Amino acid sequence: MSPSATPVSPLEALKAGFRRACVRRLVGDEDGAIDVLKNEIPALVVGWAKTTSLEASEKKAKLKEMFDDESGRADELATAFDLFAGRFEARVADLVKKELGDVTNRLEQIVNAMTGGKPLEPISLDDQSEDKTEVDAPENIAELDPPKGIGLRFDEIEEMIDEVLSSGS
Repeated sequence: MSPSATPVSPLEALKAGFRRACVRRLVGDEDGAIDVLKNEIPALVVGWAKTTSLEASEKKAKLKEMFDDESGRADELATAFDLFAGRFEARVADLVKKELGDVTNRLEQIVNAMTGGKPLEPISLDDQSEDKTEVDAPENIAELDPPKGIGLRFDEIEEMIDEVLSSGS
């Protein structure tokens, strides 16, 4: 810890640790999230439990409330990110479609100027290559994947809390 850093309370350290697990889960690092839950959270729970005068049942309730709050925040963050990503994707698709249309129009003008206005024989792209890649830009945002809330809900968290509290306090 740097000299200018302020010490973090055990509860804040625990929240930060759980947030770290939530973020890892949000970005698809399920193993990393589980690693944080198994290897960091128990020590943080014990550290917090030693600093509070709450009874064991109250400690458990407080931890459950904190984990639920942080999980809910992760859900909200995931939903907001998915909405932003969907809008961004739709906007980029529209811009790319417009730019491709502009380039196509300009190329047609150049070809017309070079051929004196005579139409060229169309070339079938199907005949050109065996390796065909097709990219369809969505026409509107309704065609995008719906947002997915992937907040953190760990089934074993309550059991872990019981185990840690019974062994650490």
